[in-house]
Amino acid sequence: MKPVLDHASALRGVIDTINLIAAQPDIDEENLVLLLREKGYSRIDAEKLNAFVPSAFSWPVLKKLGTASLPNHFLASDENGVEIEIPVAGQHYFTAALTLAYSVFTHGWTKEVPRKTYEAVAGRSAEMDAVNKVYGDGGSLEGTTLGPLRLLGIRAEELLEA
Repeated sequence: MKPVLDHASALRGVIDTINLIAAQPDIDEENLVLLLREKGYSRIDAEKLNAFVPSAFSWPVLKKLGTASLPNHFLASDENGVEIEIPVAGQHYFTAALTLAYSVFTHGWTKEVPRKTYEAVAGRSAEMDAVNKVYGDGGSLEGTTLGPLRLLGIRAEELLEA
C-alpha cells in the first residue's frame, strides 16, 4: 500500500511546482512534468501537480469574478475508458494548492507567491483559458457554475490509489 501523502509533503510539491513555473512561465506541460520528475516526484505525482496546482490557483479568481458554484469532483477515465468522478477533497495536492491560493489571494501577495507568479500559475489552467474566452466574447461569469476538470494523462485508478 502506498503511504498517505501528508500536508507538508503536498505543500512542498505545490511550492516546487510554483517555483518551476515562476522560473519558466512559458514551460509546456510535458517539460514541467519532466522537471518535477527530475526533482524526485513519481510520474503520477508530477502529473497531479501539473494539473492540480494551476486549477486550484484559478478557483479564487473564478469566485471573485462571480462564479456561483465550483465542482466537488474531477473527471478521469479508468482503464476501460469509463469516466469516473474523483472527489476534489481526496486529492491532497489540489487541497494544499487551493488552501495556499485562497490564503494568498485573500491576504495578499507574498515573497513566495508574488502576483506575477500567481498569475503565471493560474493562467496555465483550463479554467482560466475558458474565462479568457468568455470575457473575449463579451460575456460574464456572474452566477455561473463551473463544470469539473477533465484530467488527461492520469487514469482514475491512479487518482483513487493515492
